[in-house]
Amino acid sequence: MILEELARTHPDGRRDYIYYLAFGNARIKEYTSGLKYCRAFLDIESNDQVRSLEEYIKKEIDKEVAKGMAVAGGAALVLGGILGLGIAMARNKQKREK
Repeated sequence: MILEELARTHPDGRRDYIYYLAFGNARIKEYTSGLKYCRAFLDIESNDQVRSLEEYIKKEIDKEVAKGMAVAGGAALVLGGILGLGIAMARNKQKREK
C-alpha cells in the first residue's frame, strides 16, 4: 500500500518502488500482482534482473496451475470410484432381490 502510493506520488523513485512491489508480491506468492508490477517496470525500462524475476513468477504460476490440475484430477478419480462402487452395490442388491 505504501509503496504503491510512493510509486504514484514520487516519479523519481517509481522504478525502485515498482521493483520492490514486484519482488515483494512474488515472495508472498501473489504471483499475478508480482507479474503486473514486473510488466509495469519493464514498460519504464528494460532490465535483466526484472526479466529474470518475471520468468521466475511465470514458472511459479505454471507450477500452481499444475498442482491445481492434479488436485482436480485426483478429486475426479475419487468421485468416479465412489460412483462406480455405488452402482456396483446397487446392481448386486438387485441381483440378490430376484
